[in-house]
Amino acid sequence: MRVTTIFQWIFVFVVTVILLPPFIVLGFFRKGLTGKGRLFRPLAKTYSKVLFTGFRVRVVPRGFERIDPQRPYVFMANHTSIADPLALAIATPQPFHCVFKKELARIPVFGWALLSLGQIMVDREDTGQARASIGRSISGLSGNNSIMIFPEGWVSRDGSLLPLKKGGFHLAIQAGLPIVPVRIEGARQVCPPGGSGHFHKGVISIEVFPPLDVRGKTEADIPDLAEKVRGCLESTGGILPGG
Repeated sequence: MRVTTIFQWIFVFVVTVILLPPFIVLGFFRKGLTGKGRLFRPLAKTYSKVLFTGFRVRVVPRGFERIDPQRPYVFMANHTSIADPLALAIATPQPFHCVFKKELARIPVFGWALLSLGQIMVDREDTGQARASIGRSISGLSGNNSIMIFPEGWVSRDGSLLPLKKGGFHLAIQAGLPIVPVRIEGARQVCPPGGSGHFHKGVISIEVFPPLDVRGKTEADIPDLAEKVRGCLESTGGILPGG
């Protein structure tokens, strides 16, 4: 492991133990998922900006004029690196709730923040539990609080897009929330998956595509919605494939 990588993780540890604990305490006392999400947003944005400033990583938002910051959405992004959530926190204007795997909740301080600030924990091995957890969360949202999902379910090791899981589409249809495909580029180069977690200087692009309306959609429409989202995540421009 590089000496610089060790210093980077010491930096992450220091930032984590300084910024997160006060918000964890506030989160336990804040009632309602919406209120917790509004508390999570400034923490996530500040935490990510501090880390990326130290790592010399810049985030470039693209296409955000295509969405209304006052409306809620289900954001669906490709997943190529542990840098993805940090970049999304900086670029996304809405308060949002990440759907995260239960293993992250075991990380001291960081996992506690996710739990206390209204993020949505799921067991990827138990589809029924995952849907129930997400369903309960939807019912507690209001205003422009949105959901952030990585529909692949895993970080892609080689950069190619993995098959999209259906859970996020069920969620969007159930909640009646438009789906916004989000394409992340550059994160894989900034922090390659499967390595030591070293962050390299670089630029991450976050591009959002026009929302996909789910009104009147049913489970039978999920393959078509998934194909449209996949087309956006694999595209090289901001034109909605097939639309």
